[in-house]
Amino acid sequence: MAWDNISQIDNRTVIFRNWTNPVIGCFTWTSPNHFLFQLANCVLLIALFAPDGKKGILFMHGFFVLGFLLLSVWSWVVLCAPDFFSWNFSFMVLNAIQTLFLMYHIRPVKFCDDLEQVYVSLFQPMKIPRHLFKKLVSTDYCTLTSLHEGEAYATQGISKTDRLGLLMSGKMNVYSHNNLLHQIHEKEFIDSPEFESGVGGDEKYQVSIFAGSMCRYIFWSRHSLEYLLIKESYLANVFNIILGRDITNKLYALNEKVALRKGSRVDIRLPSVSSSLKAKQDLRKTVAGVGDESPSHAPHTIIDDTGDDEVYIDESVEDQEKEGLLNGYLRQPYFRGPSLSTCSEFSRGESPRCSINSHSSNSGIHIKM
Repeated sequence: MAWDNISQIDNRTVIFRNWTNPVIGCFTWTSPNHFLFQLANCVLLIALFAPDGKKGILFMHGFFVLGFLLLSVWSWVVLCAPDFFSWNFSFMVLNAIQTLFLMYHIRPVKFCDDLEQVYVSLFQPMKIPRHLFKKLVSTDYCTLTSLHEGEAYATQGISKTDRLGLLMSGKMNVYSHNNLLHQIHEKEFIDSPEFESGVGGDEKYQVSIFAGSMCRYIFWSRHSLEYLLIKESYLANVFNIILGRDITNKLYALNEKVALRKGSRVDIRLPSVSSSLKAKQDLRKTVAGVGDESPSHAPHTIIDDTGDDEVYIDESVEDQEKEGLLNGYLRQPYFRGPSLSTCSEFSRGESPRCSINSHSSNSGIHIKM
């Protein structure tokens, strides 16, 4: 390799030139820089060891702010280089803005006491973050309201199934033709069967829901909730799980109301009952043994036409009962007891027939097998 020229710049640096590129080398080294310069680089090194996640990114940008601040002080006070200072100060400002932005997004989200209990009981075990639950319960999608004892949440045959309610405090009672089906307690959905079985929200409630005490609940309109769940796929999956579990609990609560003549219980998983569940839209009335109202006002409705035994239900509704439902409150004389029905015996070859009795002391549908 041939070298054309060697020119000495000073006593420390020599430039070697060849036909293509110059080569710079150092013969002597300066003393280490100021302590601020060393400390700033140590801080920047620590910032690069930040773990993954939002808190790790916040840690990294926070240490970057401190490191570039030290470099800015070093370049302004010790080095006296305005270009060094300008660059380091600009980096510090950018990282400070990013740090504040991250702190705003990961700030703790707090709710009122009722919503906090709902979140801890239902959504926190399913790993729903607080900011996502805050979007779910925001005023853009839901409404928070209260009911006094005896006031109606939904009226049978009148109210539309265009919403979904969640009871936060208090107790509600579900009736069908003056017969208590079951109760709704805190942290339970109010009308999950109707919401799940409905399609467009134009269907009518086949049960009446009244407040059994001072109730505080939150409800979503069907269209706004479906719009939110389309945008948030993870929330939609978790919400369907919670809703399905609530419907299952309500069905098993109704299962306790269904009894044979001998006193044994009827399992809703039996083929004769499960086929009725598939054929009917209102799950509560199907399991409890109360069929849909017939448009021709037929006195009886078959609830199971696939099994060996057919169950007939009397569905006549008095005018006074309809007037009470239209008034929107619970009339005490018609809701004295939690009874469902009593059954009369038939001759051999006939199916048992249940008649509604609002003043009966029995607490279930008794079927003679």
